[in-house]
Amino acid sequence: MRQSNEIKPIFIAGSERSGTTLLRLMLHAHPRIAIPPQTKYLRKLYKRRLLFGNLQKEKNREKLAEWFFDHFDKSTKMNDLEIDQDSVRKGVLESKSLGAALAVPWICYAKKHGKERWGDKRPYYIHHMEKLRQLYPDAQIIHLIRDPRDVIASLKKMPWWNNSLNYSALNWKLAIRHGINARMNTKLDEYLELRYEDLLAEPERELQRVCQFLGETYDPAMLQFQKISQQTVPEYKMGWHSATREPLNTSSIGRWDKDLSKEEVSIVEWATGKEMVQLGYTLSEAQEPDFQLRNRYETEARTFKTKQRRLEMTDSIFSFFYRWETDYRMG
Repeated sequence: MRQSNEIKPIFIAGSERSGTTLLRLMLHAHPRIAIPPQTKYLRKLYKRRLLFGNLQKEKNREKLAEWFFDHFDKSTKMNDLEIDQDSVRKGVLESKSLGAALAVPWICYAKKHGKERWGDKRPYYIHHMEKLRQLYPDAQIIHLIRDPRDVIASLKKMPWWNNSLNYSALNWKLAIRHGINARMNTKLDEYLELRYEDLLAEPERELQRVCQFLGETYDPAMLQFQKISQQTVPEYKMGWHSATREPLNTSSIGRWDKDLSKEEVSIVEWATGKEMVQLGYTLSEAQEPDFQLRNRYETEARTFKTKQRRLEMTDSIFSFFYRWETDYRMG
C-alpha cells in the first residue's frame, strides 16, 4: 500500500457509455479511494486560465476562488458533490498552481468520505491526455474500452446525446487513437487499459489488476458498489445509470445485435473494424455498407476532422501564451 507522501491522482477516461460510471463506483467503494460524480469545471477553467494568470499571486487566486464560489451549480456539477463551498474557497486560495486549484473539490470530496486518495471520472479526458498530464504529471489514468457497437447502441438511447451514428463512431475511433498514443508514450504505472466486457465477466480478477496498477490492496467491498450507488449517483442520472443499483451481470454485452439495424451494424463495423480487430473484438458477417452510407460517413468524417484540427490549433495558441506553472504539486 502506498504511503501518504506517494498518493497519486486517479483519473478514469474512455468513450461515453463505456462503463466509466460503473468503474467509478467500484473504486469509490474501496476504503482508501474517492471518485466523485462527474463534474464539468476542469475544461471550463483550463480554457479560461489566461483570465486568472499566475496563481503565485494572491490577487489571482482570489479571482479564481471567486469563480469557484459563483459557479457551484448545475453548470459545473460541483453541487452534485455536496461539499462545503467555504472549504473549496479556502483550498483554492491556498493553491499556487492551476492543477492544485482544480483538485480542491475532489480533495474535499475525498475528505468528506474519509478517503486518502482522490481522483475524477470523465470520459472526454481520453481526448486531452497531454493537458491532464501537464496538470497532474504523476496521475494514474485508467482507460475503459468497450465494443463500439454496444457503445453506439447505448448512446442512441441517451437523452443527452444529440449526435449521429457516424459522429458516435468517429468519436469512439478518436478515443481509441488517443488511448493507443497514451499507451505508447506513458509509463506502465501511469496508464492502464481495461475492457468493459472483461470487467463484467471477471470483475474480481479485473479489479485486482486495477488495484495492482494503483498500488492498492484489493478489497471485496469493491464488488458491493450497489450499496453506495444511492448516495453517490445523483437521482436525476438514474434514467441512464439504473444498472448501478442492480446485481452485476453481462446482459449489456452484445446488445447491439438487437438494438442496431443491419445497416447500422454494417457502417459501424466498416468504420471501426480495424480498431475493433486490434482490440480483440470479433466482427459480424454484416455486408459492406452501400455507397450512399459510406459517402455520408466520409462527409461527416471530414467535418469531424476539421473541427478537431481547429480545437487543437486553438489549444496550441493558448498554450503558447500561457507559461505559468500548472503542475498541482506547486500548490
